Amino acid sequence: MNALDCSRALSASPSCNPGVTSVLLIVNPGSRLGSRALPAVLDALRVAGVRCQAVETTGPGHATSLIRDRISAEPQAFDAVFTLGGDGTAMEAATALADIPDAPPLGIIAVGTANVLARTLGIPLSPASAVSALIGADARSIDLGRVAGGPAFVIGLGIGLDAAMIGGASSMLKRRIGYAAYALSAIRAGLRLERFKVTLTIDGAVHRVEASSVLVANFGTVLGDMVCFGEMIDHQDGQLDVCIYSPRSLLDAGRIFWRMLLGGVSDDRCVRIIRGREVYIETDPARPTQADGELLGLTPVLVRVAPSAVRVLVPRAIPRRWRFRRAASARMHTAPPETGTP
Repeated sequence: MNALDCSRALSASPSCNPGVTSVLLIVNPGSRLGSRALPAVLDALRVAGVRCQAVETTGPGHATSLIRDRISAEPQAFDAVFTLGGDGTAMEAATALADIPDAPPLGIIAVGTANVLARTLGIPLSPASAVSALIGADARSIDLGRVAGGPAFVIGLGIGLDAAMIGGASSMLKRRIGYAAYALSAIRAGLRLERFKVTLTIDGAVHRVEASSVLVANFGTVLGDMVCFGEMIDHQDGQLDVCIYSPRSLLDAGRIFWRMLLGGVSDDRCVRIIRGREVYIETDPARPTQADGELLGLTPVLVRVAPSAVRVLVPRAIPRRWRFRRAASARMHTAPPETGTP
C-alpha cells in the first residue's frame, strides 16, 4: 500500500472552492493510464492548495475496502474521495461510499478505457482539467443500483448485447486502441443478433419476454447526452428502469440505435421499458452480466435501487455534445404483466 502526501496551504490558491480542502485519492495503477497520470494529478492538487492522501489499489475490490477503512477511521478527514482509474474503480468507490453515513462526495478522474461515468457526468478526460473541474463542482445525490451479493452501479446493469460487447474486448486490444475496442466488439455482437428468453420479476410482477438485450438503467442518457436508453429515465427518482430491446432483424437493430442517437427510442415497437424498485432477472440459457462496464457473474441476478445513495461531484458547466429530440409521445411502457415477446 503506497501512500503519498501532497499537502500545501490553502492560501496557495485563493480561487479554489473552500469546500474541498482535503482529498482521499484512490489510484488504480493497473488502469490504462493510471500510473502515467498520477504525477499530473498530484501536481494539479498541489497547485490548487488541496491536501491529498493517495493510496494505490492492489487488485479488484481493493478500492472498496480502502475507502471503508480510511473513511470509517477518519470520517471528517476528507472533503471528497477522488478515484484515478477506470469505470470499475469508480464503481468500487461508489459501493463503499453508499454504505457510509454522511460520506464525502465522489469525484472521478477517468483514465480507463471507456470512461463512461466521467463522460456522462461531463468531467473532462484530461486528468489535470478533471481536478480543476471537480474542486469547483457541485455535489449531487444520485440513486444507485445494488446487485445482491455484489457491487453497486451508477449507469446500469446489462445482459445480452452490451455484456457480449464488454466480454469481447480483450485486454490487449483495449491497450492498443482504447475505446475503439468496444466499438469493434459491439459490431461483432450486433451482427450475431442473438435472442434469449428472459423472465423478469419487477416489484413482484412477472414478465416473460424474448430479447437481444436487457438493461436495468439508472441513467437515461450517457456519454455527454450522445446515447439515450429511454427518454423518461431519471437517476434521481428512486427507481430503476428495465429496458428490453428485442430487434428481430438488423434493420430493427439499426433503427433502435439511430433513435438512441436522435430521440424516440422509448416509442420504438421493439423497445419496452418497465419501471420498478426491485428487479430479478432469469434467462434461458444463463447469460453473463455487466455493470458499468465490468463483467459480473451469470444470471440469475437480483437488483435493487438505493435512492439518493451517493453524492457525486458534477462540474457546474456540463458540456453537451448532442441534444436529443424528445419524442412527442415519449412514455413509460407499464402494461400489465404478459407472456410473449414485447
